Amino acid sequence: MKLSSILLALAALVSPAFSYAISHLPRSEGGLDIKLTAIGNTRIKAIITNKADRPLKLLRYNNFFDDAPTQKVEIFKDGNAVQFEGIYQHIYMTDLPDEDFISLTPGESIEREVDIATTADLTQGGAFTISSQGLIPFAEVDSNEVTGAMAFHANDLEMDVDGAVAATVEKAIKPVDKRSRLTNSCTGQRRTATVRAIQASAQLSQRSAQVAQNNAQKLQEYFKQTDQRTRQLVVNRFTAVARESTVNGGRTTYDCTDRMGHCQPRTIAYTLPAQNHITNCPIFYQMPLLTNRCHGQDQATTVLHEITHNPAIVQPHCVDHGYGYQAVRRLNAQQSLQNADTYSLFANAVHVGC
Repeated sequence: MKLSSILLALAALVSPAFSYAISHLPRSEGGLDIKLTAIGNTRIKAIITNKADRPLKLLRYNNFFDDAPTQKVEIFKDGNAVQFEGIYQHIYMTDLPDEDFISLTPGESIEREVDIATTADLTQGGAFTISSQGLIPFAEVDSNEVTGAMAFHANDLEMDVDGAVAATVEKAIKPVDKRSRLTNSCTGQRRTATVRAIQASAQLSQRSAQVAQNNAQKLQEYFKQTDQRTRQLVVNRFTAVARESTVNGGRTTYDCTDRMGHCQPRTIAYTLPAQNHITNCPIFYQMPLLTNRCHGQDQATTVLHEITHNPAIVQPHCVDHGYGYQAVRRLNAQQSLQNADTYSLFANAVHVGC
C-alpha cells in the first residue's frame, strides 16, 4: 500500500503484525522477544523467545505462529509501505480450543520462517525495511480464556532484495474472479444467506452513519472523540460501506465457499485487501443474520467488518487492531478510526440499543 507521508504516520499506529488490543486486561511488557534475521533473498526467520519468569500460552492467530498468509510484518521501500497482498481474517473468539494456543516455558524459543514475497510485490528489488510490532493475546496455562496481551517490538531488518529472484516466488493468493459480485461458489442457501447479510449490512451502515452524525455520546464511546473531523470520517466510512453493501455493482466480490483454502476452524470470514475480495467461512453460516446481544457477532456485522478492510472503499482501509467491545474501548482515537471491529460493534450497538 503506497501511502503519502501523512498517512505513513497513521499507518505506524495501526501496525498489522497482530496489534490485537485487549481492553481492561493486563498488558505485559518485555516478556516476549522476537528477533528477525534474513535467511535468503526474501525469506526471514523470526525467533520468538519467552523472556518472562512464567510460562506463556499465546493465541496463534495473525502472528508468526499462524500458517495462514496473514500480515506478520510491515515492509517499507523508500519510506513507503509496500502493499500487503495476503488476508485479514475475522476470528470467532468464543470457546477457544487448546490447539489455538502455543505454549512457551520461561527461556524457551520457537523459530518460524516466512517468505515475505508470498504476500508482497518485491520485484522492484533493492533496499527494503522489515518491521513487526504489536500485541499477542495470551491465556493462563490452565485456561483457554484470553486474559491479557503480550507486547512485542522486533528489531528492524534491512534487506537487499534481488527483484528478479523475488518475481519467481509463488504468491500465497491467486487472482480472483472479478466477473461477478457473487462468484459461482454462491449457490442455494449460502447465496441466500450472503445476500441477506449484505443487505442487512447496508441498512446497519446507513443507520450507523445517522447516529454518528447526531449522537456525540455514542461517537465518544467508540471513537474517543466528537470533533467534526472524527465525526465526518466515521460518517464517510459508514456511508461508503452502505453504498458498497450491494450485489448490484460496487467493487467488492464475494466467495460463499473457501475456494482459496484459507479458512481456519475459527475464521468467520477473511478479506484480500489487495483484490477487494471477501470469502465466507463455514462458521459464517452458523451465525444469526442479526444478533440481539450487545457486542455479539453475526453475519451482517461480519460483512460490514470485512468491507471496511477493502481499500477500494475508503483509504486507508481498516486493519484488525482489536476484537470485541473491551478491546475497542482500549484503543486510542486514531487506532479506533482504523479498526474494523470498532465499526461493526458501533453498528451492533445501534441495532440492539446498547
